[in-house]
Amino acid sequence: MADDGMLLNFAIGESVIKPEAKFKGGRWRDRLTAKKRSQHHPNPNADLSTRRESKNPNHIQVPSTRPAKRQRTSDSDAHGEDRRSRPQQHPPQRKNPNEFVSSLFTKNPEAQNALEPKNDEPVEDAKPTNAPLIDGIDTFTNLGLSPNLAAHLLTKLELKAPTAIQRSSISQLLKEESDAFIQAETGSGKTLAYLLPLVQRIMALSKATEEAGLHRDSGLFAIILAPTRELCKQISVVLENLLRCANWLVCGTVIGGEKKKSEKARLRKGLNILVATPGRLADHLDNTQVLDVSNVRWLVLDEGDRLMELGFEEELQGIVSKLDARQRPSRIPGVPTRRTTVLCSATLKMNVQRLGEISLKDAVHIKADPTDEDENKNGKDEDEGFRVPAQLKQSYAIVPAKLRLVSLTAYLKRTFIRKGSVMKVIVFVSCADEVDFLYEVFSKKHGQRREDTPEKEEDEEKKSDDEKKDDREALSPHGTIAPGTAFSNPSNPVILHRLHGSLPQHVRTATLNSFSKSTNASVMICTDVASRGLDLPNVDLVIEYDPAFSSDDHTHRIGRTARLGRDGRACIFLQPGCEENYVDILKRGYRDGGKALTRTDATEILKRGFGSTNGSKSKNWEEKTTDWQMDVERWALENPKYLEMARRAFQSHIRAYATHIAAERSMFNIKDLHLGHLAKSFALRDRPGKINVPGLRTSQQETKKDFKAARGGTGQKRKAGASDDVPASSNADDAARRMRAKMREHMAGANEFNLA
Repeated sequence: MADDGMLLNFAIGESVIKPEAKFKGGRWRDRLTAKKRSQHHPNPNADLSTRRESKNPNHIQVPSTRPAKRQRTSDSDAHGEDRRSRPQQHPPQRKNPNEFVSSLFTKNPEAQNALEPKNDEPVEDAKPTNAPLIDGIDTFTNLGLSPNLAAHLLTKLELKAPTAIQRSSISQLLKEESDAFIQAETGSGKTLAYLLPLVQRIMALSKATEEAGLHRDSGLFAIILAPTRELCKQISVVLENLLRCANWLVCGTVIGGEKKKSEKARLRKGLNILVATPGRLADHLDNTQVLDVSNVRWLVLDEGDRLMELGFEEELQGIVSKLDARQRPSRIPGVPTRRTTVLCSATLKMNVQRLGEISLKDAVHIKADPTDEDENKNGKDEDEGFRVPAQLKQSYAIVPAKLRLVSLTAYLKRTFIRKGSVMKVIVFVSCADEVDFLYEVFSKKHGQRREDTPEKEEDEEKKSDDEKKDDREALSPHGTIAPGTAFSNPSNPVILHRLHGSLPQHVRTATLNSFSKSTNASVMICTDVASRGLDLPNVDLVIEYDPAFSSDDHTHRIGRTARLGRDGRACIFLQPGCEENYVDILKRGYRDGGKALTRTDATEILKRGFGSTNGSKSKNWEEKTTDWQMDVERWALENPKYLEMARRAFQSHIRAYATHIAAERSMFNIKDLHLGHLAKSFALRDRPGKINVPGLRTSQQETKKDFKAARGGTGQKRKAGASDDVPASSNADDAARRMRAKMREHMAGANEFNLA
């Protein structure tokens, strides 16, 4: 390039461009270390032109960044002051060495979807869609029920009028003996829709036998199958109340979790109507000779979609084939020659249609409103007929992973701030370990700071534990009921319950009965074991802390409220990001396209729950929220038992998160989870790699340790009482068997229904 004759002369000070120090001599690794040290700890007062030279050729020549030492002459300085008496300069330290800082409100992702503007127009209350008919035209007597049974419904059960699905099904099932498929929304009274015609027909058989009549030895005439033990118990209670008008008829149950010896004794005495789970009934059909099904003429499959989802297809096929093979002509006059099968479900999914092909023949489709069937024929999706009750007010909350625990606490605190406003709340989570963890967090003594002497600390801790134990034992000897200290207040104490499938059956039954009959404000933390068919009175609010594994399960969950025309509310927690797309699925269940679906954010929830009510002198909501979170984290760190419980809950939650159905897995992608933030909601301060989350890559040292443990050690004998995950054994087959048993124990959350 030719020279253009221009001359540039810019003077740039050293404050703008600092000359880079050059390092000479020594090994390249030492030069690189010295260069990095000088970059991270520069000394602006050092003169780069002056360097100390070393006689050692291998010595690295670096700039002098260390100030000259002052020569020490004595213990006193020039002014005569003793240096040892002068306060030393230390870096600032925290007031309490055990204190640590929270990061609740930092680096939280924001919601992707913009908040829709609120509509100030008044919204009219929707007319209940599952309420009893009150027009005065339809009564139980007009539907064909006997006057005795109709009077019993009115006087003993206080049922004056049927619901829409009861009106359609009772008249159809009493008129014809054909198979039927009953489809209706949750909370509309499907149980009585098939029980009333069933009891009416068996009572008619008793009138036909004028000489002796029916009694428990006459044989088994009907079998009702339900997916869960709790639903079987509830059906049995409703059936017992109906049969009080016919004392000669007897019903009973055979479900998992009870002794088979007592069930065999019950079958030996004789039953007319049997309520059972598929697994236990199939077991009795194969192994119990006293179970005679030759007279069974009515088979009811309740919650058919859930029966298929839980993998009961093979058992149901076996039950239907055994009933067909063992059916014999009855000696009792009036008994039909063929068996009538009734299938109840809220949807017409493919698995329900497959179940209908197995059990139904020329079935009649019964719906609450015949016009809905006409609408489906005009091109609407049949699955959209599965709608939530119109009077149910549902909302969703966008809550970051770090704020999940404090947001749930704040939501419950706000819910029970006034006595009588809300009576009962159900909180649904995804796994049993998470139920136990939240139960312990919400029932602990909060706000107790340890100050004073260690002896007093121990006395206070012991006293607190003893008081806590006494309170729990007074409420429940099984440890499933306790005071909800996290969201109670002096004017409105709240009782806390926990329920999941890993509990013994008698504990599950006692806990559910206590929650149902409680007259105080109550909260039940549970898994999906309580999501299907249970009619729990006075449930005002349902909170889905963890989203359901499918949209159908979501609708069944929120169906525990707003039943039989009563009002109800439901709220689901969603994380910012891809989970926000789940809102489109929530809107499908509404007849108005989801206009009634409202949104709230974590900030609004925390302000309402932890906000100040005493003026500006008290702490703000952020400080109160942080203090509560820190209290829970200290509680977990100081108690190894609860720390292990929190880790198990964290691991089980991640396992459960990966089990969403394939159609919705894009909204609940486990790869999008921020495990570090999620651990914060379980009061964990360790990084996820140290929590041993399944699926994460372990270090090479940990892999070697696990491999040695699987081989039974390094040649030395294992210490007695060692708590390794893999038990020691000299026999490889025995070790493999114990390993599989240990894995089944850890994976109990995947099989937590215990439905056998």
